[in-house]
Amino acid sequence: MNDKIKLGLIGLSLVIGIYGIVKSSSIESNLNERIDGILALKQNNNQNNSAVPPVNLQPQQNNNNNNTPQSNNQQPTGPTTSIRFNEEIHNFGNVDVETDNPYSFVFTNSGKEPLLITNAKGSCGCTVPSWPKDPIMPGATGKIDVVFKPSKGQAGKPQEKTVTVTANTEPVNTVVRIKAMVNPEAK
Repeated sequence: MNDKIKLGLIGLSLVIGIYGIVKSSSIESNLNERIDGILALKQNNNQNNSAVPPVNLQPQQNNNNNNTPQSNNQQPTGPTTSIRFNEEIHNFGNVDVETDNPYSFVFTNSGKEPLLITNAKGSCGCTVPSWPKDPIMPGATGKIDVVFKPSKGQAGKPQEKTVTVTANTEPVNTVVRIKAMVNPEAK
């Protein structure tokens, strides 16, 4: 084969190779940006700042990976979705003073955007919730775990406590409730 043809084929192969690299790099870059955006949502959800980042799938620069829950004054922004709880009120029935009474409120992301819960706060110290820190994809389920531990001052009285769930939903806050009759203390 003559040298000009060989050189032409090598040049053409080089151009095609470079085009392939640029094209796949662009696709990979877009995919990596989306993944980085979701990871940034997780990191931002775990940070201990008063500002809440926008809830979207665009990459964000934040290397703070503190696992301290955020306070309830943080309002998510960005695309909204919706949340549907299987049960919004749970009645424990009769419970004893200073006992742990756990319950899980199961929910579904019933919207079209990832659901990001930024906080879940009990109405008093006797009701302690925990929530998923990772985004919940549309159609997926999650749970808010609640432990109700009544104090001596609640003995002999019916109790109703709330857990306020803050997320990128409309409205921003959703309230679930627990009820219990705290048994009188034995004398």
